Amino acid sequence: MKKLEEYIRKSRPIQEISRLSEGRGLYIVGGTVRDLLMGIGPQDYDFSVTGSGIEFARHVARKIHGALVVLDEQADEARVVKDGVIYDFIGLQEGGVVPDLLRRDFTVNAMAMSLEDYGFLDPCNGIRDLKKGIVRPTSPGALIADPLRILRGFRFVLDLGFKLHRDFGRLARNIGLQDVAAERIGAELMQIVSHARTFDVILKMNELGIFEQIFPEAIKLIKDLDLWIHSLNTYDAVERLIEEGFFRRIEPEYSQYFSEPNRAALCKLAGLFHDVAKPDTLLIKEGEVHFYGHDSIGARMIGKVAHQRLRLSRYDADVLKKLVKEHMRLHLLATNPELTDRAIRRFFRHLGVDWFGAMIIAWADGYATGGKTRHLERAFMRMIDLYRADAAKPKVERLVNGNDLIGLGMEPGPAFKIILQELLDLQLEGQVKDKAEALEVAQRIAGRIAADQAAE
Repeated sequence: MKKLEEYIRKSRPIQEISRLSEGRGLYIVGGTVRDLLMGIGPQDYDFSVTGSGIEFARHVARKIHGALVVLDEQADEARVVKDGVIYDFIGLQEGGVVPDLLRRDFTVNAMAMSLEDYGFLDPCNGIRDLKKGIVRPTSPGALIADPLRILRGFRFVLDLGFKLHRDFGRLARNIGLQDVAAERIGAELMQIVSHARTFDVILKMNELGIFEQIFPEAIKLIKDLDLWIHSLNTYDAVERLIEEGFFRRIEPEYSQYFSEPNRAALCKLAGLFHDVAKPDTLLIKEGEVHFYGHDSIGARMIGKVAHQRLRLSRYDADVLKKLVKEHMRLHLLATNPELTDRAIRRFFRHLGVDWFGAMIIAWADGYATGGKTRHLERAFMRMIDLYRADAAKPKVERLVNGNDLIGLGMEPGPAFKIILQELLDLQLEGQVKDKAEALEVAQRIAGRIAADQAAE
């Protein structure tokens, strides 16, 4: 462990904390030790300390002028943040550091080095598993103690490029996640699907029944073998598209879209659950199978999942809901014998920046269904060409505004937005050329909207 000791002796952040120990037993532990042994320079540092972890964290925060965050009072865990560096502290219970290591999740996270005498402690033989690239629970009961460790195990496989120990599946099977906080599940799942090349991990999670536990709203979909295989294949196709292929050539839109955090993860989840409402909308009419409204109903279902099951931010939940709701729209546009500029502009207007994700999901859905995507690619490129051409044009001054509509005797309300947008579309298409003509058309549109509302 000479190299580990040398790094710790030279590490300014670690030595700064060590000097503040004031006679306490202090250890560098867990993921920090694992990363250092792998040659990875850590951005956060995990410490175990005799006495109260929270009190020591307060002491450190005062001395280095850092921000204190109490993570878990019952577990005696706290965090100090200074200049973007994270220091995590946990107090040691009776028995010292070895029992603390034995209680940890995986053997590769259960190693420590004393900052007093630089003694290396490895009660679970984590160094062996580190060398072999194996994620192994510290004990048969480690996953039962905290079922979230099942998801963490899959995340570590992706984070570290390791493989699960052969007993992981047996130990994880039949362990329920129902008592795990939703935000913890959501955070782990988002980290998993944010990785590249996750499909093998997704299949293993599926084999263990994890998706049925996390998403009970999707049990009907998961139990329908044909629909679920299609959904898994769509996930795989979305993931491959993000990494290579047709959409990687669409620049700068590709780079702009995926520069936003969580976009890749949200696209993958939308691909996995785009057909979540199909079992509830199945209709056989004149010998043909239909799923009327499965996109809209599915969007409401996935919106509930995003908020309640994953505790995603409102923004991310709305993106996921939008991608599911609109996944059929591009199929309809691409197969329409008369794809108009107005329909294209309406699509971009309704989708906002997520038009790019919607195209990816439609392509993946088509590929997973029958492998035919040429018609989609042709339609997409025509749409993107119009989008770019419109973006390059000087901003058009509207012929009519809201005050003009009020001048016609109309009451301000939701219809205004529809009227003004339709007038702008007609103006861009050259079908309305002056204000007088625009006002006349506005009255006709308002009449049509009123008639539609009366018919509802």
